[in-house]
Amino acid sequence: MGIGTLSKPAEQEVILKQLGIIVAILGEARSLTKKPVSKGDVISLDERVMIQVSGIGPKRAHTAAKTLLEKGATALLSWGTAAGLIPGLSSGSLVLPKIVIASDESIYATDAIWHERLCNRLGGHVDLYQGPLAESATVLSNPEEKVILSRQSEAIAVDMESGAIAKLAHDREVPFMAIRAVADPIDAIIPHTVLTAIGEFGELNLRKLIKGLIKNPFELFPLVRLARNFRIAKMALASVVQLTGINFLVPQ
Repeated sequence: MGIGTLSKPAEQEVILKQLGIIVAILGEARSLTKKPVSKGDVISLDERVMIQVSGIGPKRAHTAAKTLLEKGATALLSWGTAAGLIPGLSSGSLVLPKIVIASDESIYATDAIWHERLCNRLGGHVDLYQGPLAESATVLSNPEEKVILSRQSEAIAVDMESGAIAKLAHDREVPFMAIRAVADPIDAIIPHTVLTAIGEFGELNLRKLIKGLIKNPFELFPLVRLARNFRIAKMALASVVQLTGINFLVPQ
């Protein structure tokens, strides 16, 4: 009897989900934790939650998600910001999709039980949307590009990582969820200066930024708006952490 009693906690521990969170850029990671976060490193937030800053784009996100699975993750979460594709989504609007459309147009469902738990907890507290989330292999920097993708995919928002993570989760048969806060609404423009001054982990090259603004001073206003919108999106993400806890209600 003594051996049987001692073995039960170990058996229960095996079925507890080890959550792996993939974040594209350092600024988004700071909405999750105050711990120092380095690009490419796997950071443990507690005994059952890990994060990795993958860098921007589907290939980097796939590599990070694979690393987290190899380190023991049994559920994957795509976390960060997105661009709005439809009118009505403003900066800070939260997208909790039921389906994710990868850049190759493959469609993947998020975990139904997990999705329901999050909606029940977040509903009424945040500006919440459940429409499809598309993935793009490139940055959509203007309203025209966003409208085209919206018409093609019927998605309400777009990011550059969730499709790749969803595919890997589907292939490995582990639960998957995406939580994205809108940083640039459909009418927002991402200045060319920003695109050339931002690194793959979201780090800003100040010298390139200043040089670009000297050449294109009219891009200053869109830049200021983008920075403000990103702060609003990060606050929305931080509110999700406060409401759900760092394990994001992943089903056990």
